[in-house]
Amino acid sequence: MYKVIVFDVYGTMFDVNSISNYLEQYDAEHAQEIANLWRKTQLHHAALRQVMQRYIRYDEVTKNALRYALDVYEVKHSREDINKLFDGYLHLDYFKEIPKSFVELKNKNLELAILSNGNDNMLRTLVDNSAISEHIDAIMSVDEVKQYKPSPASYALVLKYYQVKRSEILFVSSNTWDVNGAANFGFDTAWVNRNNEIFDENGASPTITVNNLNELVKWLEMRK
Repeated sequence: MYKVIVFDVYGTMFDVNSISNYLEQYDAEHAQEIANLWRKTQLHHAALRQVMQRYIRYDEVTKNALRYALDVYEVKHSREDINKLFDGYLHLDYFKEIPKSFVELKNKNLELAILSNGNDNMLRTLVDNSAISEHIDAIMSVDEVKQYKPSPASYALVLKYYQVKRSEILFVSSNTWDVNGAANFGFDTAWVNRNNEIFDENGASPTITVNNLNELVKWLEMRK
């Protein structure tokens, strides 16, 4: 039986595509494309810095990725514009089923935690701006170890916070690379496949695949 459910944040709990709403005032025609490139570059920069062992905080990674995305689409921007758009990352929309699902999970006496590449200020502001802050028991940032997921050191943070067996932890993410990393570390994993994609296997498969967290709650009920 699981005692702790650990969630990824970006794309799993919060919709990174909602940032396009902030980009529309800069380029309404290409807002979604810029948002997609921003996210893709954000992930690429974090992975590259992990390989090079040149860590910087995720807020800096995110701003650098934004500058690149805007430059690609030839959108003029100032430092004020970058800060204003970055603020949108602190106010992302959460997926609609999250509040209800978290209440149901808490009613099962489960610990609910976050493990994210985001630094502490980003995560706490994002969670505090949402309707789910009261249901989160722990916010864990890789900034504590300065190793981006999917580094094993990042997942080891969970065992620092919770003195439980790895088999008592379920890691939940919408990102296949994250699921691979957590499974490689020894966690059971749930892949939240919101967009009917194909799982990119790289040495591991998810324990369970769901389309949303409502399905995850139902799966946990069946395991009783």
